[in-house]
Amino acid sequence: MNLYLIRHAEAADLEAGDDHDDAERPLTDNGKVQCAALAAALLARGVSLNQVVSSPLLRARQTVEALLEHWPAPAPEQLTCKALAPDGRAKKITRFLLGLSGENVALVGHMPDLAEYAGWLVGAKKAQVNIAKAGVAFIRFDGSPDKGEGALVWLITPEWCENAGAESH
Repeated sequence: MNLYLIRHAEAADLEAGDDHDDAERPLTDNGKVQCAALAAALLARGVSLNQVVSSPLLRARQTVEALLEHWPAPAPEQLTCKALAPDGRAKKITRFLLGLSGENVALVGHMPDLAEYAGWLVGAKKAQVNIAKAGVAFIRFDGSPDKGEGALVWLITPEWCENAGAESH
């Protein structure tokens, strides 16, 4: 399996006294631009996706929607996994992944959970895998995803995505 761990794009700040709670923070206009650049960069690298799995939080769901607006047809299947919400458990996420049939899967979630999950997957619990907003960590598995079975292939930032997207036009 090829697994792409994507941190949600830039979201609105949680204002003091705001009626919204953290789960309902939407993407900013810049966050939507980041998603377009991310899609262009992934496509330029030849990434294909069978499924894109989102945290249930609004900013993660909107990241998936904005990313797929720039994805060629047929669009990957969109799914939601409650375990990708903040404080989700690695074993529950992995169990969810094992139920998927796709070879190329993206998970859209939050920090520090994605970094901790990446470390768990590559067998380095104390690894510092800092995934920037709208950044991606690509982890490859020879077989099924599990603790210590993955290899971190690359880690890209939104700045790299913006430059890669500009170069492909």
